[in-house]
Amino acid sequence: MRYADCASESHNEKAFCELMERELTGMGIPFKRQPLCNEVVTDGWNILARVPGKKGERPFLFVFHLDTATPGSPVKSYIEDGLIRSRANSVLGADGKLAIAVVMEAISQARKEGTSHRPIELLFTVCQELGLYGARYADYSGIESEEALVIDHYITGEVLERTPARLKVSVELIGRAAHVIRNEEPGVNALKAAVEIIQQIPTGRINENLSINVYDLVALSPSNVVPEYARFDVEVRCFGKEIMEEIRTRMGQTVRQTAEKLECKYKYREEQDVPEADFSGNTDILKRLEAIYDRTGIPMVKARSFGVLDATWTDRLGIRTVPIGFNIYHSHSAKEYVVVEDVKKMFELAENIIRYF
Repeated sequence: MRYADCASESHNEKAFCELMERELTGMGIPFKRQPLCNEVVTDGWNILARVPGKKGERPFLFVFHLDTATPGSPVKSYIEDGLIRSRANSVLGADGKLAIAVVMEAISQARKEGTSHRPIELLFTVCQELGLYGARYADYSGIESEEALVIDHYITGEVLERTPARLKVSVELIGRAAHVIRNEEPGVNALKAAVEIIQQIPTGRINENLSINVYDLVALSPSNVVPEYARFDVEVRCFGKEIMEEIRTRMGQTVRQTAEKLECKYKYREEQDVPEADFSGNTDILKRLEAIYDRTGIPMVKARSFGVLDATWTDRLGIRTVPIGFNIYHSHSAKEYVVVEDVKKMFELAENIIRYF
């Protein structure tokens, strides 16, 4: 709750970065700041820490994100009926901070009790919610780990084997402005063209392999002028290269054909900013995790998620990674909550990971 109450919306993680540095200092854990390049717009920074462990053993890496979704400032957490929530119209920020709190407490207890374990590296990233920017542009040169765990899924017991590719599309329509009463030189309504294109794009969870969202429709114009300009964005999350290529082709054709029919100029830009990730090949990690889940009394379930995670970049860069989950309900909304009894089980799981992974 103390972590949750330290607001850290994406772009504005500085206060929470400083809090985590105080936490690490108080626990006697050495760390280094990682300032980020200009591609990452933030007042914060990544943090890389290392918890000493058994001599001669390779460390493993936990990856956490420091930022939370919006609205996340201010946050005032409270407990009622065994649930941890946030007051007013704010996310709790458990997405990100629950994993940090549980693992930090487990490490603290292990150090107090002198528990034997492998060395542990901790990478705290910023701007994850905006596109995994902290992980994408992190400095990995100081990381010795060859294995990583990323706790950034919403169901305790689920271990992710796949996460999707993400495609970002930006569409601009340029029509022709005109006064609404001029018949001899009628305008070309860019907003109408944008809406007609949007109507042809399926949205929501299309099927088990495809999710599409349309957002940020903008067209500013006086009431007596035909809108000359409109724009909107589309996010596609997808499993499978063939499906992605089909969607890209179909969406591009829809924009071109509709714009030409309505006599609009257009600009169409796309970027696949997150590649699809397959963690199922990390079989030895999955086998060890299954034994740890059994020891904790939690059935381990192999799953996949439409979420995009920092795990994509660590695994892609050669640190073999598996994402796992902790129970969070209604994440990314003001209804978000965590069950106190669940946290106790998560803590036991984290302790066993530290001891036996």
